[in-house]
Amino acid sequence: MVQKKPAWYEATIIKDMMGLMGGRALRGGMSHFISSRIYQGKASLLRVAHLLEATIDKEDRRALIITDLFTQKYAKYVTEYLEMIGMEYRIWTGVEPEVPISTIYEGAKICEEFKPQVLIAIGGGSVMDTTKMVMVKYEKPEVNIFMILPYFGSIGLRKKMKYFIAIPTTSGTGSEVTQIAVITDTDRDPPKKLEILSDEFCADITILFTDFVKDMPPFLTMATGLDAFSHAIGAFVSNWGSPFADAMNSTAIKEVIKYLPRAYKYGAKDIEAREHMQMAALMAGIGFGNTTPGIDHALGHSLGKIFNVHHGLSVGLFTIYSIMFQAQVTDRWKLLLPIFDIQEDSKSREELFKEFSQAIKDFITSLDAPVCVKDMKNPEITKEEYFEKLDLLTEYADDDAVALTSFRTMSKKLFRTIFEYAWDGKDIDF
Repeated sequence: MVQKKPAWYEATIIKDMMGLMGGRALRGGMSHFISSRIYQGKASLLRVAHLLEATIDKEDRRALIITDLFTQKYAKYVTEYLEMIGMEYRIWTGVEPEVPISTIYEGAKICEEFKPQVLIAIGGGSVMDTTKMVMVKYEKPEVNIFMILPYFGSIGLRKKMKYFIAIPTTSGTGSEVTQIAVITDTDRDPPKKLEILSDEFCADITILFTDFVKDMPPFLTMATGLDAFSHAIGAFVSNWGSPFADAMNSTAIKEVIKYLPRAYKYGAKDIEAREHMQMAALMAGIGFGNTTPGIDHALGHSLGKIFNVHHGLSVGLFTIYSIMFQAQVTDRWKLLLPIFDIQEDSKSREELFKEFSQAIKDFITSLDAPVCVKDMKNPEITKEEYFEKLDLLTEYADDDAVALTSFRTMSKKLFRTIFEYAWDGKDIDF
């Protein structure tokens, strides 16, 4: 096995100290609310083009459009506006799924040659996250990406370039408005997902236009939509909430419940659902980006990387276990009961939570998504191979950055038990 390069959050001393971050007094002294400048609708591309024309000198108008092989077809929506304002552009299609580190250096090399003032990311989470890391290596090539500190460290970006523009082609990750990039350390065996966090990663401008998402296939619609759902509900039941973030997350939950089934069923025939899911994903991104996601992301990152499961499907599967685990020590989930049309009446806490958790399971399964590992179809995972990888699943989840910000203190033993319960859908009772 290749010797791993540890990220800062994998250090034992950091894990020991992170419990302090759950305290309201400390978080009250370091709260932040970060997002993009957001443009939505058919006129958004034109408005942003005029902004670029007004704020970048003609001789400096160079844009690098970053896509993967699938989303490169959307570049034509953008290039006509760049041509209109006399902006030179190149298109780089080298993004790969899950952001292997090698692609980051490839993109940074192109930036060094072309010297763009604008980076335009057109795609899903992998494209957005690749762009964030390309921006780092272009502007600050000497920076150790494994040691970027999220809370008190600044990188000093946007000295070589002026704007990072994000145009999502999926409705789920919210990466366009978050300070997070998820990459893959391919030097580890098997490869491991790593989270890099910085306030400077959030896109300067986000464009939401339904033409970029209307033709998503059903599986991608469902999986990315569950990612947004997991972001919002996992962050809401955490202890890191605020009135601002709670408003983002609770509204995102409402929107996903109402519009994801429609988007999944009707696709491009229901543009209203597509439009609402774009905004739901963005709001969930702002919501969890200014708080913290649930441990479903630590669990999902591990399962997804080891068994090659789509990120949204992975975190969607573990959403209910994350909520059940936190509900042992918090009642914040009760604030969400009206969204699921659950009346408190004279019901006991146990009765209410049972009804609440069942409503979440029913919603997820209504989208043909699994709530336990044995029911997964894409891909199928046998019990033998799952439990054979249990130690590695546990190690990767315990070393995940999200594990540090859990309302309840996590441990390898707890992660392992949750993985065991998730095989056949056993309710969390500890």
